Amino acid sequence: MSNAAIDALVECQDALVRALDARDIEAMLAASTALAKAASDVRDEKVDLKDLHELQHAQKQSTALMIRVNTLTDWTRQRIDRLAELRGETSQVTYQKRSKMVTFSPIN
Repeated sequence: MSNAAIDALVECQDALVRALDARDIEAMLAASTALAKAASDVRDEKVDLKDLHELQHAQKQSTALMIRVNTLTDWTRQRIDRLAELRGETSQVTYQKRSKMVTFSPIN
């Protein structure tokens, strides 16, 4: 596996972190699309054990991203619930927790 593919994946993850932290919807969409392509590129290549450290870093970043997204989703859910409560209504479930994490396994 080339370091370029892993580097691109990590850069896309960094871009998504920045977009989430800035709460910039357009940047989130662009970063998500780029991340999906980068993850696909990494998935299509064979993993070399020398790249294992970089892949583990990418996996840790994926976990951090998942936590960020879940936290933002929970905050949004709480705001929706509070607004509905202020109107004397019950909120409809808009978001459901789903977790799908890409993992990397070394291939010999």
